[in-house]
Amino acid sequence: MAQPGMDRKFSLRPPWPVSYFLALSIIALAVPLLVLLGMEAARLTTTERARLFDETRRTAERIAADLDQTLNGYIAVLESLATTPALAEDDFATVYRQAEAALKSRGLYAFLRDMSGQQLFNTRVPYGTPLPRSTGFDEELLASQRPFVSDVVIGDVAKKAVMAVSVPVQRNGKIRYILSLSLEPSLMKELLDRQKLPPDWRGTIADRKGVVIARTRLHEEFVGKPLSKETRGEATDNSASGKDLEGRVVKWGTAPSRVAEWVVYVSVPAELVDAAAREALLSYVLIVAAFTCVGLAGAVGVARVITKPLNMAERAAKALGEGRAVEFQPTLISEANAIGTALEEAAHLREQAEQQILLLMREVNHRSKNMLAVVQAIARQMPSSDPKQFVRQFSDRIVGLAASQDLLIESNWQGVRVADLVRSQLSLFRELIGTRIEISGPPVRLQPPAAQAIGMALHELATNASKYGALSDGNGRVIVSWRLQGSGEEREFLLDWKEEDGPPVTPPERRGFGYTIMVAMVEKSLDATVEVDYAPTGMSWKVRAPARCTYDGPETAGRAAKRQNKDHGA
Repeated sequence: MAQPGMDRKFSLRPPWPVSYFLALSIIALAVPLLVLLGMEAARLTTTERARLFDETRRTAERIAADLDQTLNGYIAVLESLATTPALAEDDFATVYRQAEAALKSRGLYAFLRDMSGQQLFNTRVPYGTPLPRSTGFDEELLASQRPFVSDVVIGDVAKKAVMAVSVPVQRNGKIRYILSLSLEPSLMKELLDRQKLPPDWRGTIADRKGVVIARTRLHEEFVGKPLSKETRGEATDNSASGKDLEGRVVKWGTAPSRVAEWVVYVSVPAELVDAAAREALLSYVLIVAAFTCVGLAGAVGVARVITKPLNMAERAAKALGEGRAVEFQPTLISEANAIGTALEEAAHLREQAEQQILLLMREVNHRSKNMLAVVQAIARQMPSSDPKQFVRQFSDRIVGLAASQDLLIESNWQGVRVADLVRSQLSLFRELIGTRIEISGPPVRLQPPAAQAIGMALHELATNASKYGALSDGNGRVIVSWRLQGSGEEREFLLDWKEEDGPPVTPPERRGFGYTIMVAMVEKSLDATVEVDYAPTGMSWKVRAPARCTYDGPETAGRAAKRQNKDHGA
């Protein structure tokens, strides 16, 4: 048998199936995505090129920072030698030995010159070897009297391309000597090699004039040779395009050395940049195409996921209409689950409605039996020697019971507020409430059995007060108060009735049914303790009961529920 909703064929006229709308939604999303693809492709290519440019610049800055740190270390060594006591005493031999011991293992050579440029010692040769004059690269140092790093020069002793790091040695505020380190380009080559650049990348250090100091590849071939004017001009910005010494078209990233004013060049082949951009673009296109295909396939799958719970909901609705049992299995669609749940609840409510009348009839029967049992208990315990007295007292107590019953019915048997209960039992004296009758206490609701017992007791107290007590003359007062105290299982409900300023009170000669209502019924119904004091100044009645007789005590809800379930099952 074909399932409802599954045998509908597609038509150009509405209504259309869910899968049709899902396919349209995917197409509607795909069209703008294809338009955005071209825009994103251009942006992605530009971004990838900019990323590589930025990477070359940051790499150049990192190398320049490493270079400055190295040169500052050389300057610190020179300044330390320049302050030795031996140099202060012109003990050049000692200074020579100290410099050789400190620098030889590091591949560095120191030489000291006087103001004429005459070398006084050079650790490249034994001490005492005749040495030449070396001048031509100290003008900046003499002018600033600060350490200076030279460009590439041909060393007079080394006879090859070297760089000099020099510091002034001062006496009485004047330069007396110039102490220098002779740096070979191989040291800078080692610095570049430590950066571990990718194989196709090139790192170059050039001096102020553009002469190559060191290079990561073909170092020996290009050291001491100048960069072309085109290369220097094209790389003046932090990143630019041009040709390197090998003739490759590259993208440059540059950074200056703050200590030596040299320039660090880092280049990457332009074809590598373009290839990376193309690769990123291709990846993007493939991802978009894959997502589009997945979206179209997903539309079909989602349509099946959606139509299944819709068909189930349709079958459930038909079953509800026909009065049959409704079954709906949870699905992945929350809205469909909500519909299915609503249908199941509707079927359940229908079943409950069918049973409600029978249940109400049983409930009325049960409540009537309970009420008749209470009335029967009242009648049995009342004196029957005088029929008229019996009728009068019995009627009074039935009235009190009826007042409590009215309050319970108004609250749907969910408890009675103590204030309402007190006022209902004192309704005959309502004009005295607020003047001679004082009522006070927090909002507290009594359980139904407690409300019935307390109500009858209050009615008895009010009747006695009007006959013999504080309400029997024009001066007496009645104070009714209640409260909850304690916490947890120790929480208690306290209720006080106190009469004042009335006629003198004498204890009754015997205990009648009224005493039973005020004490015994209350103690039994509330599991309470009742104290009655017939003091000459006024009668008092005090109730101390566990708070579970109220709806504010511990485990109250549980007890009420159990009692209600018991009533329903009676």
